[in-house]
Amino acid sequence: MEALRVETIIQPNGRIVLENLPFDDGEKVEIIILETNLESVSTNDNPLKGTLLNYDDPFEPAVIATDWEVLS
Repeated sequence: MEALRVETIIQPNGRIVLENLPFDDGEKVEIIILETNLESVSTNDNPLKGTLLNYDDPFEPAVIATDWEVLS
């Protein structure tokens, strides 16, 4: 399946015109329409870059030894 991405503007009459598509005449295609919302698009590829991470004891066991039933 070949995918094609096209950005266009809806005409005042509510129509969308797609021209010069790389498909054969009569070929069956599926069209999915998504609204482009520029405000919600994040351009930050590293959202945690520069944030402080602090581990007090990174090698501390997640469960204390007295809670392990297997040790009894």
